[in-house]
Amino acid sequence: MKKTLVIAFLITAISFSSFSQEKPSDPVFDYSETKHELSLDIAPIINGNYPGSLLYRRHYKTKSDKNVALRFGLSLSSSDFRTVESDFTPINSTDFQNHFYAFTIGKEWQKNFTTKIMGYYGIDLGFAYSGSSSKPNADDPTIITTQKNDSFNYAGIGFLGMKYHFSRHFSISAETGASARFNHTIYTEKRGISTAEKNKSQSFGLSFIPLSAIRFAFHF
Repeated sequence: MKKTLVIAFLITAISFSSFSQEKPSDPVFDYSETKHELSLDIAPIINGNYPGSLLYRRHYKTKSDKNVALRFGLSLSSSDFRTVESDFTPINSTDFQNHFYAFTIGKEWQKNFTTKIMGYYGIDLGFAYSGSSSKPNADDPTIITTQKNDSFNYAGIGFLGMKYHFSRHFSISAETGASARFNHTIYTEKRGISTAEKNKSQSFGLSFIPLSAIRFAFHF
C-alpha cells in the first residue's frame, strides 16, 4: 500500500508540474520531436516486487501519414539462494537457482483521442527462456538427487492500450492482451552417481491477460 501511495504521489507531482508550465493551446506531446521512448513496467512495484521489464519504442509516420511505432522489449529476473537443513538429516543444504529472460519485438498503430490521451494496438513476437535447478549438498553423493528444468517459449501477443501524457517527456500507459504460446520444456534429473535422465515435453496454449503492463515512460 505504501509503495502504491508513493507512485501515485510522484505521478501527481509530475502531472501538476507539467500542467503549470503548459498553455491550454499547447500540444502536450509531439512524437515528431520526441521519437524515442523508454518505459518501465511498474505493475510489479505495486504488487511489492522488483521491476524487470523495459520497453523501447521508436515512433514514426508511415507514407500514409499514420502514427506507428516499433517496439523492443526486454525482461530479466534471477535469484540464487540456499536452504540449510537441520542436523538430523543427511542433506547439509540445498542450492536453488531461478532465471528468466525474455525478448519481444513488435509494431503498434496509434490513434490520438485528445491532446493528452492516445490509444494504440498491435502485435509482439517474443522468445523467453526460464530455468530452475536444485542441488542438494551432502557428504554422501549417492543420496543426492539433482533436478534441472529448462523451458523455451515462443509467443505471438496481440495488445491494446491507452496512454496518458503528463507532459512532453512523461506518460503512463496500461495494456491488455491475448497471446498464443508454444512451450518446449526439458526436465533433467540425476540420482546419486547414476546417469542423468531427461524428459522432454511440448505444449501450446492461448491466454487472455486483462492487465499485462502498467508502463511509466520517458520520451526523448
